[in-house]
Amino acid sequence: MISRRGSKSPPLIFIALVVHAGIAFLIPQTVFSWLPAPLSRMPVGAKSAFQFGNSRETRTLLSSAAPDETEGFYDDDDDDDDDDDDDDETTERAPEDYTGKTIYQRTFYRLSSDSQVQLPNALMIEERLRFLPDPEDLEYMLPLGPRTLILREGTEEDDITEELFRIDLPAPTKSESNPERAHNGPGSLDSEIAMILYLASNPKWIQGDVLELSCDGTTGASGVVGLLSCVASKLTSMGPDELKAFKRERKEVEDEVLSLHSGQKRRENFSSVFPQGVHRLTLSDESPEFLHGAQEMIQRHFRSSASPPDVSIEQVEWSQQGPRRRYNREYRTVVGSDLDIPFPNAKELSKAVANMLLPSNVLAAANMKEERPGVDPTVPPTFVHLCPDYRDESRYLRQFLEKGHLMTVRTNYVRMERLQFYFQALPQGSPEIDLDLLDGLEVQQDTSRDYQSMTAIHHPDYAGDGLGEYFFPLETGAYEGGLSPL
Repeated sequence: MISRRGSKSPPLIFIALVVHAGIAFLIPQTVFSWLPAPLSRMPVGAKSAFQFGNSRETRTLLSSAAPDETEGFYDDDDDDDDDDDDDDETTERAPEDYTGKTIYQRTFYRLSSDSQVQLPNALMIEERLRFLPDPEDLEYMLPLGPRTLILREGTEEDDITEELFRIDLPAPTKSESNPERAHNGPGSLDSEIAMILYLASNPKWIQGDVLELSCDGTTGASGVVGLLSCVASKLTSMGPDELKAFKRERKEVEDEVLSLHSGQKRRENFSSVFPQGVHRLTLSDESPEFLHGAQEMIQRHFRSSASPPDVSIEQVEWSQQGPRRRYNREYRTVVGSDLDIPFPNAKELSKAVANMLLPSNVLAAANMKEERPGVDPTVPPTFVHLCPDYRDESRYLRQFLEKGHLMTVRTNYVRMERLQFYFQALPQGSPEIDLDLLDGLEVQQDTSRDYQSMTAIHHPDYAGDGLGEYFFPLETGAYEGGLSPL
């Protein structure tokens, strides 16, 4: 159960945020909402700067209506009331002794109900981090173990829903300061999580041969968007009876006790939750190092499966400038999460997408043997990209897709809610499932972040395989590729 605390008047909320962030009064609210929790991100192996017993609480609500509470932050008319009520409303959390305990930080993500998607409230993702008190200074804590992402049933209510799937993400490499490959703190994967939620809310796109471009992940997340998007799309496409059967089967095969490193003792069966229509998932990147990380994730989680899904690794250097390149195959779905697309990268990305995406012409796709079981021919092959709303350079990508390759491009608005809770703690060695026995969670921070999505499909007359000079004027020279305003 989630506990709710009485909300402050808007000016008091503003004062609490100033105490937390120190510089919040210098930043407009529209910018402040983009910032992670103060001092919540640290270099791998470094100490976290959360000080036990000294944090002033930020009272928020676990609700899509919570942003309404922030209206009036800068209303000067209430300053006098703020002075009168501050002593009564502001309290400090009681210190807690974490000696001999494992500390858990849990953050929940979901798309807001006003996001433009096919399936609202389709899925919720929990990011779970673990820490130990620093034996040299008990006011600090050290990161412990991998970052865990947990897929949960979607809901618009203030409930923690049932777990459906989980994956562990250790740091990419060992180092002297981080020999155990521990996580590097919260907030590092927000864009990747937003992309997974977005694709899970539009599951019809995940079919046929799927390609993830630039699957790099400096936090050990190489390939996580492609893998979890396939899993999540299957889960959100299940009917009530199918989902009930899946949860029953999952409960029968999982360990009774979930250890800290769950991936070492319990491997999720990816093959049972990949959509039937997904024939192959290709994880690509320009760096062999990141491809190695993606391969390690595949090996860790499901290579022991009796019938592992068809997942391949491929080096695709799409950002390299040069003459027109041909690729080994064409894909029904191409996805990219917050790709680096300033000019001229946007031009090169448009070339790669246009040459790797299957035609939207149904007859042409059928000739390429794409009409296999599970593929919905009414959904055209689609390129999907998601990035933070402030990335203005995405307009260049749209221009090169529309004018340089005659593709149909659509953009939409997506808002992701981020609900970070106060720490929970268990005696060291206790099974993690005991978290469910603790008192209700209390929200520490409720923020949201806006994203822009972009989808593109080929001209309906394009026949595929890079044929037809009319459809690729950027590559034939008919379109010069100038950066004209859109």
